Amino acid sequence: MIEILVPTLVMLLIGFLLGFIIALVSTKFHVEEDERIKNLINLLPGANCGACGNPGCEAYANKIFNKESDGNSCTVIKGDAKEKLLSYIKENL
Repeated sequence: MIEILVPTLVMLLIGFLLGFIIALVSTKFHVEEDERIKNLINLLPGANCGACGNPGCEAYANKIFNKESDGNSCTVIKGDAKEKLLSYIKENL
């Protein structure tokens, strides 16, 4: 009985300590992201197709935010959604 109990308790203690360290480090090194990037990602279609020349919509939103793209490279977005994206870029960036 003791041969199973001691290793089990040691593993539980190690798991608890590592979980505590991970939680502590994640709060210490948390990075706030600009809300405008999240809004740009939500305005994009989310297809992650790469047609704009970026690996996905999040990378494309970062390029728009950094003024490396004007927002017209996305071939998937059409009509009103494209107008909303371009007006958001014009007003907020």
